[in-house]
Amino acid sequence: MLKDEKLDFYQSSDQLSLNFPKMINVGVSVQIFAIFVSTSKQPKFQQAIKSIDTFYEKIIKKADKIQLATTYFQLEEILKAKKIAGLLSLEGAEALEGDLSKLRILHKLGVKIIGLTWNHANEVADGIMEPRGGGLTTFGKMVIDEMNRLNMIVDVSHLSEKGFWDVVEITRKPIIASHSNTRKFCNHPRNLTDKQIKAIIESGGMIGITFVKNFVANKDHATIDDLILHIEHIAELGGISNVGLGSDFDGATTLSELQDARDLDNLANNLHKKFPSHIVRAILGDNWLNYFKRAL
Repeated sequence: MLKDEKLDFYQSSDQLSLNFPKMINVGVSVQIFAIFVSTSKQPKFQQAIKSIDTFYEKIIKKADKIQLATTYFQLEEILKAKKIAGLLSLEGAEALEGDLSKLRILHKLGVKIIGLTWNHANEVADGIMEPRGGGLTTFGKMVIDEMNRLNMIVDVSHLSEKGFWDVVEITRKPIIASHSNTRKFCNHPRNLTDKQIKAIIESGGMIGITFVKNFVANKDHATIDDLILHIEHIAELGGISNVGLGSDFDGATTLSELQDARDLDNLANNLHKKFPSHIVRAILGDNWLNYFKRAL
């Protein structure tokens, strides 16, 4: 929506994989809206502020439709009112520009989740595609401490493996990998090792299974069945209550069977072939709700 100011989130359109009509069509009740900070020369904090302004002006302004939740109490009240709850996340802590006061400003503006890196290095840590594979910087450790104090959620998707273990060592809160799969079934650096999965489970955290085709299977035509293998594997590792959806709609190229939110029924139907109904409900949303009860 930043690239095309004429896009209307509330109008039926195929320009977005996820919009309000599609959310209503499949019964989405909670949605995380991600601020992505690009690699352009524009100041990173300024980019984040512009994205937050777009979120408020184009999505939250119609408060009768979607409302911002920054606490679990707010989330519960929004759902009781039969409205959709929106949570605001930041993908890439380079938006902080090495300044903790900017973290606090973003928190005051409603950001509750921060993905520490995208694929490359920033002032907080190295991303997973950074060749040196460094962990948290001194500033990065300060960010984790401050996020814990502010009751913000640490997202480790895209983070280097050393950075991941640094986070596990120092955080006092349950962490998430918002959009990552398992290396067991797709050996891509962006996916999680079994050891990482177990650490997230032990923290009481969550893994959001992503529909990005390159992270689902190492083949040309990955399917929903391939995606479900990742869910089954996390369940086998003890994480049936720690796995949910992390589609990455409008962020990357997803499976042909899961190209937009309307296709979530395809996933639900396939999950019902593998799991009992209460487990399917957990994977499709209840696990995230239970996590937010613990973490927000």
